[in-house]
Amino acid sequence: MVDRQYRLQDLTRAREILAVLVRHGFGQVVSGLPLHRIPGLGNIKAEGHIGEDLPAPERAARAMEDLGPAFVKLGQMLSTRPDLLPEEWVLAFARLQDHVPPFPGAEARAVIESQLGAPVEDLFAEFSEEPVASASIAQVHRAKTHEGRSLAVKVQRPGIEAQLRSDLNILYVLAGWLEDQIDLGIYTPQAVVEAFDRALTAEADFNLEAASGEQLGEALAGVAGVSVPRIVRSLTSRRVMTMEWVDGRNLGEIEQTRADPQRVLAALIDATYTQIFTHGLFHGDPHPGNLFVDDDSTLHYLDFGLVGRITPEMRDTLMALFVAVMFKDADGLARTLYRAGSAEGRVNLRELSAQIETLLSRYGELAYDQQDTGRIAMEVITLAKSHGLKLPEEYAVLARAMATIDGISRQIVPDFDIWNAVKPYATRLAAERLDPEAWGGELLRSGLSTATLLRDLPTQLDQLLLDLERGTFQLTAETPAIDRLNDTIDRLGRAMVFGLGVSAFLVSAAIMTAVLVFHSGEPLGFSELLTATGVAVSLLAASGLLSMLIWNLFLAHRIRAVRWSRFAGFIPGFRRRPPDRDPPDGA
Repeated sequence: MVDRQYRLQDLTRAREILAVLVRHGFGQVVSGLPLHRIPGLGNIKAEGHIGEDLPAPERAARAMEDLGPAFVKLGQMLSTRPDLLPEEWVLAFARLQDHVPPFPGAEARAVIESQLGAPVEDLFAEFSEEPVASASIAQVHRAKTHEGRSLAVKVQRPGIEAQLRSDLNILYVLAGWLEDQIDLGIYTPQAVVEAFDRALTAEADFNLEAASGEQLGEALAGVAGVSVPRIVRSLTSRRVMTMEWVDGRNLGEIEQTRADPQRVLAALIDATYTQIFTHGLFHGDPHPGNLFVDDDSTLHYLDFGLVGRITPEMRDTLMALFVAVMFKDADGLARTLYRAGSAEGRVNLRELSAQIETLLSRYGELAYDQQDTGRIAMEVITLAKSHGLKLPEEYAVLARAMATIDGISRQIVPDFDIWNAVKPYATRLAAERLDPEAWGGELLRSGLSTATLLRDLPTQLDQLLLDLERGTFQLTAETPAIDRLNDTIDRLGRAMVFGLGVSAFLVSAAIMTAVLVFHSGEPLGFSELLTATGVAVSLLAASGLLSMLIWNLFLAHRIRAVRWSRFAGFIPGFRRRPPDRDPPDGA
């Protein structure tokens, strides 16, 4: 990986971001930031307020739209993470849209020619200067090959990567400042920005998106009524992606086509569960704008910037979660969540199971048209979070995708029974988990693991006995409370020593001062001069020890607790290693 600078170079942009936050009613948050340390950022003032009567989530969404592409993308990413934010924030961010005007067709031509290394006329028989769609990162133009095939050419906005990188640098600094001001539960603002950085960097590289599209196409090749446009690799690069043109309407406008909504919805559900449980990857943003439908009732997947991947172990866990939800097995669901997540502290499984039981019972009492499977998945994740369980982010993205699909199904077929539609998948998955052949593979893997354990056990036991015999055996345990107690006792002990020293010097100074006062009427001799010097030395020593006492009791631990790396971005030439990823060109 390449070492990259994270420096806040554009103070004008930083001032703009902070001013927008203040204008949308987040002045209290801004005032809590140590802006006075940065020249030019200490006096951010609001220029009027917008939507003061709106809830905070709505104001935050509007602020993100005002701040541009990086912040809109951040909001959209957060809308897929119900494990991070309360539901009202997730719903507000889910409505974020890119309101970005298209850039000129001449600029699109220049990007294509610089990326593909040939004039547009040589690459395409026809190329439409007017884009058919425009978003924050790219816009789409229609074109034709010299053989007559229709194509969609996705062209990245000129300079967008540098703009995104600048905003990401600012987000890193803001996240450091907000570390102790906002509570995201088991996550930190810094971790959220790092996850966003990885996702945005991948989305800005069209080679990665093309690879995801090809993998999704292979995974859905056998699903009836579903299609993924073929990527034209010879006309694809980091900033240009070309694929087959799709005729149709987005899924939200299905009534304007001759498609059969029931067939389309059945294909969508089949494709979703095939992606997750068969191939271990899924389209992470299946909103109606990314799903096209034609008059033949074929469903076309578009936009592969967010394609999630899950390991076989995670897929097994998802199967267990899905089966437990469908058959309302609260105990099984609680145990599976506990195995899948990492916990900070002890988790009360009985209490978690009881709360899940209440949740499932509440939805079980509703009519089938009110039983929202996506909402149940999101509420289960919220419950896990409340118990200190940190689930891999893929689970949260998947839960949001499920909620989106549930909403789509209710939109195009209002009386659709989602439970009966997906129950056959749960039954099949449960049968597969009990299949002797599947157990045979599990038993073989378990047997190999046990054989390895038994082979290594004599050596490890021999090492343990030798350490005991030689007296070198060590048992280490983490005891944070005792460590804090030891630190407190150490500080108090040093404070006591300093306090006694201060007292001793003050008493000696007082005695010598009394002697000087007693002899004040006599001529100043050597003994009086020596006594006066002793008074001065005693007072200086007492002042020094008093300063050390104040430092020890009140300042030292606070200074050590400050995350000085927050301000590193403002030090010219300071380098900080970003999250592991391939860096974007020219960023």
